[in-house]
This record gives sequence, C-alpha cells and structure tokens, in this order.
Amino acid sequence: MKTKSTLAVLGIISLLLISLVGTAAAAPFVDVHDNPHREAIEAMTRLGILEGVGSNRFAPEMELNRAAAAKVAAYLMGYKEEDAITAAGWDPLFTDVYPGMGAHEWAVGWINLMATDGIIVGMPEGDYRPGDPLQMVQWAAILTRILGHEGEGMSWPGDYDTTANDLGLTDGFEYIGGTIVNRAEMARMTATAIFDIERADGEKIIDVVDFEEVEFEPVEDVVYDDVDLNISIDRRLLPTGGGQTATLTVEALRADGSPAANTSISFFAGIDVPDDAMIDRNSQLSILESITDSSGRAQVTYTTLPGDDDRMITLKANVPKGSDWIDAGVIITASDTACLVSGRLINPFTGDPVRGSYIGFHAVDDSLYLQHDDATDAEGRFDVVVPAGEYHMGLDLDLSGTSLYQGSYQGSHSNFDADGSGSIRIELHAQAGARQNVNAERGVLRGSVGSVGSHPSLYVTRQGSATDTVAAQLNPDGSFMIALPDGTYDVGTHTGTVLRSGVTITAGSVTDLGGISR
Repeated sequence: MKTKSTLAVLGIISLLLISLVGTAAAAPFVDVHDNPHREAIEAMTRLGILEGVGSNRFAPEMELNRAAAAKVAAYLMGYKEEDAITAAGWDPLFTDVYPGMGAHEWAVGWINLMATDGIIVGMPEGDYRPGDPLQMVQWAAILTRILGHEGEGMSWPGDYDTTANDLGLTDGFEYIGGTIVNRAEMARMTATAIFDIERADGEKIIDVVDFEEVEFEPVEDVVYDDVDLNISIDRRLLPTGGGQTATLTVEALRADGSPAANTSISFFAGIDVPDDAMIDRNSQLSILESITDSSGRAQVTYTTLPGDDDRMITLKANVPKGSDWIDAGVIITASDTACLVSGRLINPFTGDPVRGSYIGFHAVDDSLYLQHDDATDAEGRFDVVVPAGEYHMGLDLDLSGTSLYQGSYQGSHSNFDADGSGSIRIELHAQAGARQNVNAERGVLRGSVGSVGSHPSLYVTRQGSATDTVAAQLNPDGSFMIALPDGTYDVGTHTGTVLRSGVTITAGSVTDLGGISR
C-alpha cells in the first residue's frame, strides 16, 4: 500500500454519494434483486469499495461521475482514506480541483493521487470536470492502466475498446464504449478486474490489495401490523419551467413510536385534472420502491416537467400494514402565482394537535375543489399549496371515540356531528406568490337558549369588529355550540340585541354560557 505523510485534512471526504468505503455492516439493497450484476454489486460492497445511496438502495442505473471514479480507482491501487487526506493538500493538478472547490471537494485527494500515478487524465483545457459522467471506454481505460496493460502509442478510443475486450473487462454485459457507464456496469467491470484478470506482473488485484472487507447480509422486508406513516416535503411551491426538485421524506413508525425498519415503501406521483383521470407522473420520481432504514425513513425526489406548471402534483407513499396497505400524500405545485397556506389545527375542546386531518379548498365561484389528504403533522401544523383565489377552506376534525359532546351542532364556520366528525371553516383570499398564515386554532363556545323563537340562530361578534360575525344554529332544544378563535365576543340575536357581552374564548378550551334568555 502506498502511503505519504499527512499534510492537510479534508473534512468532508465522507460526503461521497456514489462510492464510499464502509466501516460497518453494509445495508441491504432492495433495488438489485433482479439486476444481472447483483453478484458483482454485492462483491464490491463486501470489499468496502461501494455502498448504497440511502434507504437501502444501490441505485444501479445511476451514472458514475469522474469524481467517484477517482476514488474507486484509488482503492483498487491500495490507497486509503489517510492517503487522500494527505493528497488533498498537494498543489492543484487541475484548474477545477482544489480545496474549497464546492460540491466535489471531497474528491480532491483521490483525484490528485490518481492523476499523479497517471491513472486518470484531465481535459485538454487543463480541467478535470469531476461532476461529468464517465463513459464505458473511460472506465475501461482506467482499469487497463490499473492492471498495467496500457501500451505505448494506444489510440483513443479504439485501442482501449479492443484492449478491454481482449482482457475480458467487457464480459457479462453489453459494452458500448461511447455510452455512459452506470453504477451496476461499473461494478461488473470492476469485479472482473479484481477477481479474474491478471495484472502485467502476473498477480491479481484481489491478491495484492488489502481491502477492508465489511459484512453484507441482505435483510428481508418486514411487514408490521401496527405501522403508521409520517411524511414531509422540503419544498411545496417550486418555480416554473421544469427541472425543479422536491424531496419527500417518509417516516414509518410503530404504535409504540419505535421505527418500522426494513419495511417496503412504494411511491406514486400524478397530476389531478378536473373531470378526468389523474395524469401519471411516476417517471419523474427518482425511485418507485424503497425500504426504510434503521430509523424507519425513506426518501424520494420528484423532478418537475414544464407541463407541470400551475398544476397540482400529488406525491404519495404507501406501506404494507398487516394484510392491507396505508398511504399518505402531499400536494406540491410549480407556479409563480400559487399561494402557500400555513397554520396549525388543534382540538378546540382540549388544545391537543390534530394529526392527519384533510383540508379542502372550495373556490367561491365553484371553479375548483382541492383536497389535501393527511395534511397536518404530529403537531397539527400544515403547509399546503393552492392556486390564487377566493376559497371556503375546510379543516376536518375527527373527534370520534371521545365524549367531548353529545348530539350535532351546526354553525356558519364550524360543525360538530353526533358521530364525532366535524370541521372548521375559514374564508380565505389566497394571494399569488405569497405565504399566508391562517389562524385555525379554535376554542368552543356553547350554551342553551330558553326560547328558540322563529329565527333559530345566534350571532357571535368579535368586539371591535362589527363584520367579524359567526352564526350558531340553535337545536330544537335551544342548545348551540360553535368554534371560535381567541378573543372577546358579544352574543346576540338577528335583530342586534346583545344577550351576553364580553365573552372570552381561549383556543383549546370550552366556554360554557349555560342557559341564557332570549
């Protein structure tokens, strides 16, 4: 193994996405079971040369870039992390490879090592282009040099294609030198170079390089009977024009709050079209299936198309639960005119957060109805996207299984039904390009009127705002119950007669007026 004294420390070497050396048990890969290069992929993982990209995936179709190629090549030469740390402090060998360069800074040492040894070469302009994808023939040339079979005067690329074929580097897959090599094909060629081909000195790489082998034991998918899903998205409102990405994170948890590890997650994407079937957008997802990691998490990325502009894009994930499935979803949009609506929903009786509520938006002109399922998180918070416009916003309350009230109660801005279902309604003017916070936290006002009369409603007006009025419908027995935001209110009749003044409402609690006279 080649070593040099340490001159500098490159603190972010571990950021390599495509090829890392593992120091612990490798994760199982759920996306290589049917891949023709599975054995090579797992062999490279056991040798510590490759690992996955997260969520127990290897991403076999992902391209190999020139930065990752340098690291893999260095490990085939016997270099270790400490060698790359040292080499990161050497004078720059390429105009675009130096400490502080940005996204591929982790590769500075590996590129310097391989350039110094003549294993990789840069472009005629003097740069290396670490983020560029690698062609099959370029990877074949690197392996040919590592094996010591590069002859003087070889012409590019034909002689390298021929040498790769003669050595057997092209065995086991369709080799087309000018195409981009993916991770699975790279693993296939590399495994062949390590195990099957003699170097120019008659030795094989596997016999002379001290690889740090790791455990690799694929884990079978687990199906839980008590799993639930939490989902979050890093961006709900994206710019138009296509090419924008949003990352959906799924967290699968068991009833006791422990992670549901190693369980299958499926992802779906589509665009809702009024009076039509959903337009399939699964092709824009980075993956369609995954498996949760030890924390119960999995991720998927959606990349927008120009045709997504100003449309509601639904992203969903589902997980098996016993013999059934459960799912959760979010809506995102690429728009310069949409509105991001935020807030928090609580149980108006107790103040507890309401999780998993659906939120609907009914356009005042009846031109659109949009429903966001499972929109509130464990804290009751929501961030949902709607086109700009005027809406009746409805927030679902599932109070079934509680004994907070009996009977049904209706009002202009809330209702509570006998089966425990209910809703809070808010009038919303969604402004283009804005983030609007709405106050969805409510308390409860209830009581009973001795005489219902010919007009079976009461009117509750916030003090200081004559137009901020909520109607409460009286039941035949005179009882009423409505949800109201924090504040001080007057309770009166349709004629303007005030029956109670200065009534204080506190979110998450009940104010009971008892019996009042009309």
